[in-house]
Amino acid sequence: MKLSGVGQGASGLLTEFIAMRLASALGLKVPRVVAITLSNALPWQVGSDEFYEALQRSSGWNLGVEFVDSARDLTADDLEDIPVAFLDRLAAVDALLQNMDRTVQNPNLLRDGAPDYWAIDFGACLFLHRFARYRQRMSFELPGNHFLAGRSVQPLRLEKAHVPLQEIVSDVPDTWLGPVDRETLLNALYDIIEVYVQRLG
Repeated sequence: MKLSGVGQGASGLLTEFIAMRLASALGLKVPRVVAITLSNALPWQVGSDEFYEALQRSSGWNLGVEFVDSARDLTADDLEDIPVAFLDRLAAVDALLQNMDRTVQNPNLLRDGAPDYWAIDFGACLFLHRFARYRQRMSFELPGNHFLAGRSVQPLRLEKAHVPLQEIVSDVPDTWLGPVDRETLLNALYDIIEVYVQRLG
């Protein structure tokens, strides 16, 4: 569970929820994410004072991320062994989402016992922020610090993909929206897809 009372708070959970649901719809293997409510009346008896305080600040809606059994974090030494098809899809999705948190030192990837590869940690994606700032001038390139920066990125065929934006937005808890209403968020996502298709589709 990722808590609303730490880090970027509810706005970070909103970004990660949307990004991971989009990534899954676009064919990238990611853990399932759901909104989970945390009661402020739970009788927590373990952990540090900081942990307890974080839980108290996080009562309400938080982000639940599926546990990937038998998985381990990949390191820089593992990157050369990742299948090309997974890297191609990862590069395409991260370019759309403007994921700033996938570096050589911290690729935020898992490998399970199958072995299957998984992408995790999408809280630092800037697609909403950058679209709000640049609109039609938004660049859909991999961030410079991405471990795949410089790789040729094949555009996603979003007009043919099943991208359930309305379903994703309807699943967002009200408390994560802040000052933005649900319709505005949905329209922004539609606009991002439209600009992407116009420029790269």
